[in-house]
Amino acid sequence: MTDTTTVDPALRDEVVAAICDLLPRVLKRDVSDASESTTLMDDLGMSSTTGLELVLELEDRLEREISVEDLGRDDFETVGTLAGYIAGNLLPEE
Repeated sequence: MTDTTTVDPALRDEVVAAICDLLPRVLKRDVSDASESTTLMDDLGMSSTTGLELVLELEDRLEREISVEDLGRDDFETVGTLAGYIAGNLLPEE
């Protein structure tokens, strides 16, 4: 479980922006009104496959590897919960 108190707010905001920017490409349709509170499964109909694709795209965008060991369905609830997980689970740069 991620301790969200150790997540850098600026990094989390950067991840939220990156997710919102990548959603149209991953979902292959216009997603112009996505925000931190947008639910990925309910509002956008994201599947586990598109969720994984989004994580891989985020790794490319952020140029960092994301630890997916503890990544669960709950982390994909909203753009904000996913951003919180990712900001707290970026692997150290080598």
